[in-house]
Amino acid sequence: MTGHKAIVVGAGIGGLTAAVALRRAGWRVDVYERAERIAPVGAGVGIAPNAVKALRYLGFADELRRRGRRQTGLAIRLASGRTLVNFAAEGIEERYGASFYALHRAELHRMLLGGLDVGTVHTGHEAVDVDGESGTVRFVAPHGESSVSGDLVVVADGVSSRNRQRLFPEYPGPDYAGYIVWRGIVAAERAASLRMPAVLSESWGSGARFGMAAINDGQIYWFACENVAEYENPRPNLGLVAERFGGWHEPIPALLSATEPETMLSHAVYYLRARLPSFVRERAVLLGDAAHAVTPDIGQGACLAIEDAVVLAASIDRAGIDAGLREYDAVRRPRTQAMARASGRLGRLVQNRNRAVTTVRDAMAAAVPAPLLLRSVGSAFAWEPPRSGG
Repeated sequence: MTGHKAIVVGAGIGGLTAAVALRRAGWRVDVYERAERIAPVGAGVGIAPNAVKALRYLGFADELRRRGRRQTGLAIRLASGRTLVNFAAEGIEERYGASFYALHRAELHRMLLGGLDVGTVHTGHEAVDVDGESGTVRFVAPHGESSVSGDLVVVADGVSSRNRQRLFPEYPGPDYAGYIVWRGIVAAERAASLRMPAVLSESWGSGARFGMAAINDGQIYWFACENVAEYENPRPNLGLVAERFGGWHEPIPALLSATEPETMLSHAVYYLRARLPSFVRERAVLLGDAAHAVTPDIGQGACLAIEDAVVLAASIDRAGIDAGLREYDAVRRPRTQAMARASGRLGRLVQNRNRAVTTVRDAMAAAVPAPLLLRSVGSAFAWEPPRSGG
C-alpha cells in the first residue's frame, strides 16, 4: 500500500517507530510533537529481545549494535548484596533469538530519527482535537492554530494522553502505581573506575529497589524506586536518594557519589489500570503508553510501543486501513493488556513493605531455577515480528 498519508501525534519512542514503520511500508508520514524541540533528554532504556527483533525487522540491527550495549547477564540481589538470581544472556539469546541491549534514551531517539527524512517531525505543535472519522487533527502552535488531515492518525502522546480522552471520553484515565522513580546517568569519565560489567541488575528492599546497567559510550544508567504518597512531580533530589540507598551494597553508593545532580530525572509512576475497550476509533489508533501504559516492573514499556509500531504498519500494509486497524486491535490489545496486568502484579510484589511478604518473595526468587525463570518471561520475549517483513 502506497500513497497514503499518516499523521503521528507524539515524537516519543512509539511515535517515531510508527513513523519509521509506516514510511517503510510506503506511507507519507508527518510527526507532530508538543515540545518546542527534540532535545537529548531522558536516562537509560532497556531493549528486551522482543523489541530487539522488532528493531531488526525495521533494519536497525547494525545501528542498535553500534549505539547500544549488549548485556551479558541479568541479576537480582537484595539490598545487602546477596544474589537471588543470576544468569547469562546466552540462554536468553538461544531461546528467544535475540539478547538484551541497554542505551541512553536519547541515543534510541537519534537512531529512530535517522530513519526519517529531514522535516518529518514538526515540533511546537500541541494536538488539541482528533477526529477519527475524518482523520483530522487540530493543532495549536506558536504561529496559531492549524488542522491537518490524513488517511490515518496515530495517537502516541503518552500515558497522560489528552487525545485518548477525546477519542474515549468514558475512559477513567491513568492510575498512580504507588511509587516514584529517580533516574540518573554516570558519565563515562566517572564510570570508568567502577568497572561495572554489562549486567542488567536490580536490587530489592522493603518498599524500595535500585537498578543499574552499563550503557553506551561507557556510561552507567541507574534508577531507584520508593513507595510514597501520591504527588505529581517529585523533584530530582540526589541527596534524598543517597540517604535512602546509600547503605545498600556496592556499587550503589559509588554510583550515587559519581552522579552529577543535573543528570537526574524523577517522576511518579502512572499506568493504565482500566482496560480500554478498543485501541481504534474510526481511523485514529492509539499506540504505546497512550494505549496501554505499563509500570516499569517488567521493562516492557518502550518495547511494547516498538512492537505496536511494527504490527500496525504490517497489518495495514497487508489488509488495508480499516481491516488492518481491526487486526491491530485484535492482536495488540490482548497482549499489551495482559503485560500491563503482569507488570502491575510484579510491581506490587517487589515494592511490598510487609516483612512476611518480602521474606517469601526473596525465598521464591532464590529458589527458582534459571530455566524456569526464563520460561516465566517467555510471553514477553518470545514475540516475533510479522513474517512478511524484510
